[in-house]
Amino acid sequence: MNTGLILGGGGRVGIAWETGVLAALREHAGFDPTACSVAVGTSAGAHVAAMAMGGVDLIERARAELDGTLLSTPEPPEPAPSAATAASGGTSAVPADIMRLMLSPEGPNIERGRAIGELAMAATPKLDQDAVVHLMRSELPLSTWPQGDLRVTSVRCETGETVLWTRDDGIDLATAVASSCAIPGFFAPVHFDGAHYCDAPRLPSAAQLAKEKDLDAIIFIGPRAGALANVAEDAELDSLERQGLSVVRITDGPDFAEVSTELLDQRLRPRAAQIGLDDGRRAAQQVAALR
Repeated sequence: MNTGLILGGGGRVGIAWETGVLAALREHAGFDPTACSVAVGTSAGAHVAAMAMGGVDLIERARAELDGTLLSTPEPPEPAPSAATAASGGTSAVPADIMRLMLSPEGPNIERGRAIGELAMAATPKLDQDAVVHLMRSELPLSTWPQGDLRVTSVRCETGETVLWTRDDGIDLATAVASSCAIPGFFAPVHFDGAHYCDAPRLPSAAQLAKEKDLDAIIFIGPRAGALANVAEDAELDSLERQGLSVVRITDGPDFAEVSTELLDQRLRPRAAQIGLDDGRRAAQQVAALR
């Protein structure tokens, strides 16, 4: 089975949740991400995809999430989230004008991406680029691009276009992941080769990958709460499924609501990892059936 793996966003909570999902799939379905023809990661998913394609033991990593040993700075800013933020599945760390654009279903992704990119470049972030890249480098348990076909998504602030970094683009892994995780208004956009990059709505890539890699199946793992919703990506996966491609989607169930209101809150990571383990266990049979 020629399989592609797509991992969505979700902040620090999403990293823990996706790590738990993949750990459960490894344990209960024998799923090995390094056997995938391609893996694409967005934001939190970029971090987890790099680990997965790099052969990191995700079962051990999930255990570390559960016992809190992976908690690190920065802490989420005060004040606590408002009721409106909690209801939207967003995070109070992001400025309200940027969050409104992230949550808006109106207009093409590229237009919203450009608008968010402009705001991101004008914002005063909590962490500058050097600090963001250093954070990614310190948290990733590997220093170079893995051997497998890993693609890390980001958005060019000046144009709103989606990019998929690979090892052939001349960008080091930590910088690529930082550009994917650069939440506007919280992390500074990442400057590389004359342009700025940040975490903003992406165009879907599943159809492109299915054609390029001649995929038989796609496994999508990612929460869909609030700003993490991606109607275009879901529609593309629906279309591929109608064309006969096997698609397994593992998204957030009702328990994820416990951790979705503050996606940058380190303190929620242990609970998010446990929810991920539970969600992955429930999806294991579907993944195992792809063999």
